[in-house]
Amino acid sequence: MLLWAAGGNPLRRLPAWSQIPDWFARSSGRFTPDFLIGAALWTMWLLWGVFTLLLLAEILAAVTRWRIPILRLPAPLHRLVFGLAGTAALAVTPAGSLDAAVHGDRPSTPAAATERAEVPRQAAARGPAIIHVANQRFLYTVERHDTLSKVAKEWLGDASRWPEVCRLNKHRHFPVGGVLRDCDLIYPGWELRLPADARPPQAATPATPPTPRPSRPATPPASPSAAPDPPDPAAPPPAPQPSAATPTTTRSAAPSGSASSPAPSSGAPNPATSPPATNSPTAATDDQGGVDLSDSGWLPWSLAAAVSAAAAMLWLQRRRRYTAKPDDDPPTELPPTVVQVRRAVAARKPEPSNASSDGGPPLTLVPDLGLLPGGGTGIVGDGAHAAARAALVAVLASGDPHHPDARSEVVIDATTLTTLLGPDAVTLSPWPRLHETDSINDALTVIESRLLHRSRILDEHALTDLDELRRTVPDEEALPPVMLITETPPASAHLRTKVALALGEGLHVSALLLGEWAHGATVDVSPDGYTTLISGQSAEPVPPRLPVLEPAAALQLLTTLREAQTGEPPAISSPAVPVTIVPLHASRTDITPTATDPATPTVVNHTPDTRSGRARLRVLGTPRIEGITAEGRPLRAKALELAVYLAVHPDGAGTRDIGEYLEPDARISQADQRVHTNASNLRHVLARAGTAETKNAYVIKSAGRYLLDPATVDVDVWTLRDLMRSATIAAEPRRRELLTAACDLYTAPLADGQDYDWLQPHRETVRRWGTEAHLLLADDLLDSDPQTASDLLAKAIGLDHYNEALYIKAMHARHSLGDADGIRTLLRALTKALADLDAEPHDDTITLATRLRNNLGGN
Repeated sequence: MLLWAAGGNPLRRLPAWSQIPDWFARSSGRFTPDFLIGAALWTMWLLWGVFTLLLLAEILAAVTRWRIPILRLPAPLHRLVFGLAGTAALAVTPAGSLDAAVHGDRPSTPAAATERAEVPRQAAARGPAIIHVANQRFLYTVERHDTLSKVAKEWLGDASRWPEVCRLNKHRHFPVGGVLRDCDLIYPGWELRLPADARPPQAATPATPPTPRPSRPATPPASPSAAPDPPDPAAPPPAPQPSAATPTTTRSAAPSGSASSPAPSSGAPNPATSPPATNSPTAATDDQGGVDLSDSGWLPWSLAAAVSAAAAMLWLQRRRRYTAKPDDDPPTELPPTVVQVRRAVAARKPEPSNASSDGGPPLTLVPDLGLLPGGGTGIVGDGAHAAARAALVAVLASGDPHHPDARSEVVIDATTLTTLLGPDAVTLSPWPRLHETDSINDALTVIESRLLHRSRILDEHALTDLDELRRTVPDEEALPPVMLITETPPASAHLRTKVALALGEGLHVSALLLGEWAHGATVDVSPDGYTTLISGQSAEPVPPRLPVLEPAAALQLLTTLREAQTGEPPAISSPAVPVTIVPLHASRTDITPTATDPATPTVVNHTPDTRSGRARLRVLGTPRIEGITAEGRPLRAKALELAVYLAVHPDGAGTRDIGEYLEPDARISQADQRVHTNASNLRHVLARAGTAETKNAYVIKSAGRYLLDPATVDVDVWTLRDLMRSATIAAEPRRRELLTAACDLYTAPLADGQDYDWLQPHRETVRRWGTEAHLLLADDLLDSDPQTASDLLAKAIGLDHYNEALYIKAMHARHSLGDADGIRTLLRALTKALADLDAEPHDDTITLATRLRNNLGGN
């Protein structure tokens, strides 16, 4: 309309053919003003025409899914032009009319027009895709113009349920076809997940799992047949092809734990394709069955959850053995492999962790680990040793203190243990659940003794099966499963091993033999854990995939499991690093003891001076910012996490370091941007609680590091640290004042109620400060005011009811008060608390309680 109003009908500006020679003769090649104006108007009309043609082509592609490749601008210009066009269209079009014009009666989707799936232009218009329903896989032929509405109608019985399918698959990476970003587009080669209640149509064809390349066994199998080479695992699953008889294979993309494995979470990342570079070595997650630690490291979800629960138990064990001597047992970070597993489990299941922040015990966990069937099984192939390492971890990770019958044990000879884990394997002893013998013959002797013992118990009750024994006589001693892991026995011990394993099938005794086993099943294991039954028969199906671990990862997991179960610190800590909360500088708060007259003690007030105008950040207990008065934007959840992170890193941290912990699954560029955004939000909210007028106060950036400004932000954990630093060098009565202030300040764990995966080491360090403050103050009060000391220790036990040193000090306070019953009550409470850790009070503690009660004439 503007062009028409400015220049009128453009056709009238075109000269007739007879006028063109005259124009050149008159103008002698010079451009007159009329000519330039006409040329400009015609250029604008041509641009308008091209724009209109491109817009029509885009609408045609949106409606029919048929695109003309040549009618498409370069990507940046395309986004600019059609972004402007879309904005203009929305501005002048009534709500809903444009959608009705473009989509007709088809349900609209929330996907933006610019979020097209990253699909190659050569993508086929028709081809097979894979539909996942629970643990089953079906072939689905993608036709031109297919939509998720059609899939929902055929598989869920309701076309309007397409948003459920979209949410389950949104932003997933596919081996072919890129990423699902536009729920209006699906392409051949994709693997779509459907809700568990989906029902395949009658004509649906089950997808044949790809066949692995069998690894060359140590000894050639009896059968001369060989499986064909499989397709590239990164390629889309092929359509099933009829084939001649081939060896039985169990490779599948279904979960390998068991049918009871938890359903995949739609929010977990998918490792079908390698994502762009991220901030940290976070384990890739496989929604179909487990966690990918590396190319030759994989754990099923059940085992990953067991490892995560063991890590939570480990921190409780460390709390138990802390004696207020910081140099005695400094807290260390979890090994890198354990951190990767915990992050993967947290990303898949964002519910609260197995251990609460206030010190509750881990949830009961008896995972179905999907190991090899009972009896004896030989494993061969390139992944045999990796599978044996993972089996060792899986057996020792099973069960918990409340299920002693599920706490499996391993019998292994020293040579095999060293072969699997290397020379550092000796640091795993002693471990009650790991029985290391000198030779294979000694290992068989242990197995035979277990069989004899279990047979006698069954004979006493006239029973023949351990499962029946557990049902009928639940009070009988725990008889957990036992697994023998060793090399295939020499010929001289074949018969002995065969007899022992045959008897062990009904007594929960099994064996994993490295090598071919002629008297049972032999399974070929690929480096990534997929299995192929190559000889023999198995009474139970062989899992389609076994866990596999590299030596270093297996040793880290075993070290963590041992510490969690025994409470003993690891003999070596090379995979872990000490936890360091950066010491506070003296300039941040006044921690210098002032000279005071002993007769007039100075009262220490840890409450911040509100007149200073500093914002008050509180991270002891529920993290929060106090005293917000001004209006403004609310505090983001990630900005709150950033506040806690900076509180325990008072010297600040770089953008990449923050992103590594707070945004571990994001691309590096995305993580950097999110850190900047969260820092800005945190600065804004702190400014609403403070009165500083300095630009960029509260959260400052210096030398590329973000940090909380101590001049404008008051942080309670900094005050606690300063009080403890001062108390260690102060004399009485100043020391008692500082310790009293520290005990009053520490009333809850660091960031109580939050489950940040990086938080636990720092929470344990701050907890130790609080425990140390209560123990030191109680020791000062014990002679002069035992009642106050007893009350103080009762409060400390409420904050940390697994710490044995607190109970011991409380017993001394009760003894000073002449309360023998109180000593007995404390010992019972300690015994009950440690039962959660499958532990008992130390003999010295029991002896002390008995002696103190006897001194008071108690029973």
